[in-house]
Amino acid sequence: MAKEAVAIAAEQTPPIVVTVDEVVDGTTVTASSSSDIVTVGYTAPTQVEAIGVVNAVATAYVDIGRQTADGRFGEAVDELDRSIAEIQSELVALESQLSERQRQVLSDLDRDPDRIANKLLLAELTSELINLEPPSANATDGRFNQFSSELQILTFRIDTVSNELEQQRTVVLALEREDPDRAVLVAQQSEEQRRLSDLQSRRDQLAVDADLASSGVVFFSPAETATPSGGALFVVLGFLTGLAIGAAIAVLLANRRRRFESRNEPEAILETRLLADVPNFKEERVRSILPVLDEPASASAEAFRFVSASISLQQLWPVNDDGSKNFKSLVALSAGLAEGKTVVMANTAFAAAREGHKVLLIDADFGNQQLTQLILGEGPPAPGMTDVVAGDTTLAKAVVNVPQSSTGSLGLLSRGTAAVRAPDFFSAPATAKLFQQISQKYDLVLIDAPPLLRVAYATTLARLADRGMVVVAHGEDVHAADELRDQIGLVGVPLIGYVYNMAPLRAEMAVSAGSMADTLGEHPVTVPKQD
Repeated sequence: MAKEAVAIAAEQTPPIVVTVDEVVDGTTVTASSSSDIVTVGYTAPTQVEAIGVVNAVATAYVDIGRQTADGRFGEAVDELDRSIAEIQSELVALESQLSERQRQVLSDLDRDPDRIANKLLLAELTSELINLEPPSANATDGRFNQFSSELQILTFRIDTVSNELEQQRTVVLALEREDPDRAVLVAQQSEEQRRLSDLQSRRDQLAVDADLASSGVVFFSPAETATPSGGALFVVLGFLTGLAIGAAIAVLLANRRRRFESRNEPEAILETRLLADVPNFKEERVRSILPVLDEPASASAEAFRFVSASISLQQLWPVNDDGSKNFKSLVALSAGLAEGKTVVMANTAFAAAREGHKVLLIDADFGNQQLTQLILGEGPPAPGMTDVVAGDTTLAKAVVNVPQSSTGSLGLLSRGTAAVRAPDFFSAPATAKLFQQISQKYDLVLIDAPPLLRVAYATTLARLADRGMVVVAHGEDVHAADELRDQIGLVGVPLIGYVYNMAPLRAEMAVSAGSMADTLGEHPVTVPKQD
């Protein structure tokens, strides 16, 4: 501190030249027994030197205290960065194992004799269709009828074989999703993602704490006069004791790190209604990520049906004069990663399709395309929205039909193969026109977006939707939700409510399979015969 004070004194106007030994020998420090005030004095031959040096000592104390605090925070951030890098490597390894499992399953399927035979048959039928000669313009009606009949038969057989191949692939992938070994890997992946999110949140918090941290000096009264007695020059410095500083920081951090513990708490922060609380799959022993599809009798599946029903209700209420829906497109919003937003949107889409709606899922998270992987599995990028906007394909060809057993339909529109910058893409007029076109074709459009507080273009994307729905995870940081509400206010997208995800399983959520039989259509109604 004395060395720093010597350097500061030399930079003053006029410069004061002193040595380190003179600063050490001439400085006195006196603490008050009744307050947190510390008095620093310095003895010098002249008044100017005494005032200049004692102020330099006080300034040096503040600077060094700040540097020490920055160093401690820097070490903590470096340690977190190392841990984050390790977890990211583990996630890459787990993703590689899951991809390899699926590749192996599909490879084994392609060696199945029946599938090989069906593929050969499909090739033969396709060749016959291509080589089918249409009748000439002056052909007889009988020839035209014969051609029409052959064309219908070939088309029907091609569709039948194609559907059988696709259904076989879907069944095999569904069985793979239910495999216990895969479930272990998925559980490990989810846990690693949760750890990664926690570490990233802690790192962000440390960055905020570093900005708020101080040297411990909260008030500094610089010396302006010196006593002519040649004794010590007193400067009043206001210090908070370590206990007071620790208590203040503890209160600040406690308020900032408070987390949601029940489903109704986010309502006051987000200023919107609760749509449904989705239980933690592990507590219900639900092994599938898509319980609406794979475990429809579970409380988790019923929770997603609540979400779908809430959306449908708000689409029609209040009632428009022409009977049209109040909105078509809905974007999922979240503060950070690993809050289950993608899983919520996928299950809600299946639930809405089961209700008979024409639903489109849009995977607008260009960074990872997890929604596409969840629905279609691993595979090379297929044409999507970027190709439609570029004019390389049509919307009908870019939308993938998702097989599901219901009266409705479900399509998936992924990122695409055309190279774009996401911020430029979502701010382009052509993209806005595409989203308007989509809203005209579907009953409900569900958009999976990146976290609003982590990815800048998510703000631009959210403006393309008619409404927003927030996904809040149990245990989420209240401070993050508060920031999310402010950001949503800046975006200007109206909210329909929030989904409280990964919630503790409540006793009243566990209903019997019999209670939901009519909901699932498992008990047909028998009408008694009348004589």
